[in-house]
Amino acid sequence: MKPSLSDHLTILCALLTVFACGFGAGHLSGKKEIKAKPEANAYWEVETLSLLKSSLDLDPREKEVVETEIKRTATDIRLKREETILVYHEKISELYERLIAQLGDSNASRLKEEKRTLDEKIQKLRPTT
Repeated sequence: MKPSLSDHLTILCALLTVFACGFGAGHLSGKKEIKAKPEANAYWEVETLSLLKSSLDLDPREKEVVETEIKRTATDIRLKREETILVYHEKISELYERLIAQLGDSNASRLKEEKRTLDEKIQKLRPTT
């Protein structure tokens, strides 16, 4: 007996239903999570220390010196990074200020709100003395 057109359509509908259910279930249960990136400094510190320990014949005093220097360099890099991020945000704020003066009222008001939010972020980034 040869399958009829309605048999083919029934099979096609069943396959589409299974596909749709699988697609929906995958999206409901398989939420993508953004993984927090560890600080880049941590990687290079560990790798550099490991590399130096394995490639050099360090005595205990020298190991301590190497670890101290790596920590000092990591602190310098972290501080420079924070300073650079602050300068970046300040430059963007200056750009917004220049654009606000040149844009129409509706766009200028939207950009003022963005600038206000950015300026609040800049205040949080500034070191407290």
